[in-house]
Amino acid sequence: MYSEANNKMKLLDHPTQAVAPPTVDPKTVDQPSLITQLREQIRQTETAGRIGDGSLVTNGCHAIDRLLPENGYPRGSLIQWISTGGSGADLLSLRVAQQACDDGGALVVIDPQHEFFPPAAAAIGINLDNLIVLRGNQLTNCQGELPISRQSTDDRSSVISAARSSSPTLPSTSNATNSVTYNDTYNNLLWSIDQSLRCPAVAAVWGSLNEINERWFRRFQLSAESSGCMGLFVQPAAAARQPTWAEVQWMVGTNSPAKKTGFKTDDSHHSQLVRLQLTRCRGTHTGKVITLAINHITGKVQQARRDHEQQHKQQRLRDRFRQQPIRGSSA
Repeated sequence: MYSEANNKMKLLDHPTQAVAPPTVDPKTVDQPSLITQLREQIRQTETAGRIGDGSLVTNGCHAIDRLLPENGYPRGSLIQWISTGGSGADLLSLRVAQQACDDGGALVVIDPQHEFFPPAAAAIGINLDNLIVLRGNQLTNCQGELPISRQSTDDRSSVISAARSSSPTLPSTSNATNSVTYNDTYNNLLWSIDQSLRCPAVAAVWGSLNEINERWFRRFQLSAESSGCMGLFVQPAAAARQPTWAEVQWMVGTNSPAKKTGFKTDDSHHSQLVRLQLTRCRGTHTGKVITLAINHITGKVQQARRDHEQQHKQQRLRDRFRQQPIRGSSA
């Protein structure tokens, strides 16, 4: 025991000196590669709970995919489309849902206002055999308004039917009773979305919501990461000023007829122009803008180019063809 105490006294007499970290010359450090490594470590930390096989879900349009850092969306993520009007956000988001369910997973559509039109969804390639539509009592607040659905006038060819069903108001009781009834119904709707995102048999959950508070949004993200399901939400312009847990956020501009603009499309008589802007995305710079032409009959989406841009592209192709050597010609 004496020797053990003596050893402890010796350790106290000679305390361990702190080892200083090695000095690194900033001039010898490859700063771009270091920043890339740090970004990758942050991304892995943020997505540590995500379940998936590493596969990506595309938009069904190469022009849109090129704006994303990985040319697609990772499974188990939330994607948000902020719509300023029109039906462009509905169609673009449903095309992603169709791509996500291409391997046989179920698609859950949140439709409290009974506006979803399945035949139009089938026209863009959605398998109705794997479609689940959640419909309940229409959500109305104490003034009889519809806070969940966007107040927009979509054309008949839109996936969301323009023929809005009648919206009955709540019984004429006190405003407090109406508010409680609305809150309970709305919370039940959000709970249904959360449980759908947790289900591993569901490939995507699609819906139009006017407002998602930060608490529910965070729950949606955790649920999607735990199952590999994708949450695809279309929201009005006011949601752009609210907190979001979405992996990617798009701003979708209003529609305008292609034949009245200076853009060139394959079928300008049946196409609408949509301005798409990337406002939030991990791993890339935001602010990228692209103009799309959406055929409201076939649902085809392609990048729209101005007439002079189309002429320059054709001229470059002709010049490239002229520069190619002719086979069999002697030098």
